[in-house]
Amino acid sequence: MTQGKPFGMTLASGLWLAAGLGLAVGLAWLAWPRPLKVEIGLVDRGPVAQTLVDEGRTRIHDVFTLVAPVGGDLRRITLHAGDPVARGQVVATLGPADPVLLDTRAAAAADATVSAARASLAAAEADADLARRDQARIARLAGEGYASRAALDAADAALRAARARLAARQAELRSAQAQAGRPAAVARGVTEVRSPVEGRVLRLIQESGGVVPASAPLLEIGDPNDLEVVADFLSQDATQVQRGADAVLEGWGGERPIPAKVLRVEPYARTRISALGVEEQRVSIVLGLVEPKTAPRLGHGFRVDVRITLEAVANAVRVPADALVRQGEGWAVFRVEAGRARLTPVKTGIGDDRHRVVISGLKPGDKVVVFPSASLKEDARVTY
Repeated sequence: MTQGKPFGMTLASGLWLAAGLGLAVGLAWLAWPRPLKVEIGLVDRGPVAQTLVDEGRTRIHDVFTLVAPVGGDLRRITLHAGDPVARGQVVATLGPADPVLLDTRAAAAADATVSAARASLAAAEADADLARRDQARIARLAGEGYASRAALDAADAALRAARARLAARQAELRSAQAQAGRPAAVARGVTEVRSPVEGRVLRLIQESGGVVPASAPLLEIGDPNDLEVVADFLSQDATQVQRGADAVLEGWGGERPIPAKVLRVEPYARTRISALGVEEQRVSIVLGLVEPKTAPRLGHGFRVDVRITLEAVANAVRVPADALVRQGEGWAVFRVEAGRARLTPVKTGIGDDRHRVVISGLKPGDKVVVFPSASLKEDARVTY
């Protein structure tokens, strides 16, 4: 009769064996590489535009600065910024300024100058009267044959010279009176300043009344409908911009971009200091509104963001720009196929902030990993 092992020992061995197998399976499961969770983007078709963006300012094309044509007492301007004005409308009025007050010594000298001018005028009047009588007498004698033609010509010339000296002395007296501040010598006329165009008051430079010199700026007038935008771009960017290029104005305070066109690229670059203290060469690019009558109302000197289109493709195969990674001198993407990331070289064209044009390597509908991490490798298992 054979003697076997106890049943209890056989059961314990089986339990230990099962536990060991379970532990091995658990460790293998823990060690098995898990799929990397990624974010997916889709290759599709749509518009792609390469653009340049910079800050710009609106300005009225023709701004008229009205100045005082003569010195005088400016009456307070009743217009305000934004008020409409018609062509030829009186916008400012200047009257004669009060005579300048003189100190005692200057007043005495001015009075003496006036007195001397009056004396010179009296002498000139006497000479002119004598010359007139001599000319009349010689003319009568010449008519009777008692005076020669030469004597008559001399008398005529003497009369003309006396009258010229009289006019000069009269002018000297008026000048002396004006220098002395005589109210009688100051003209009492009123000078009106009129608007040369129809438009609106942009800015009052001299709102309050008071004495102003000739050529003093008074106010600015312009037509808000004749609006343009000027933006300073880096010179290396401005070389890519062509006249007539499409553009939009953004950041003006509304949601809808305002269509615009490039009118001209100025040929002169200016040195500007950036916020970081770096010298930059900036070129002014001037744009006009495509539909100025229906565009939102903007004023002179408003800030906007100018986006100029350099090149555009209407219906391109495009890939999210955030999916591109460097591969040598070119670009590649991690294309997701059958749960694995396949590093796929691609040839790209122009791009914008969100997409790049795909020339080769991908087709619409392909799924690609966007924002790929450094741990993502070729043929890695992924999930999304």
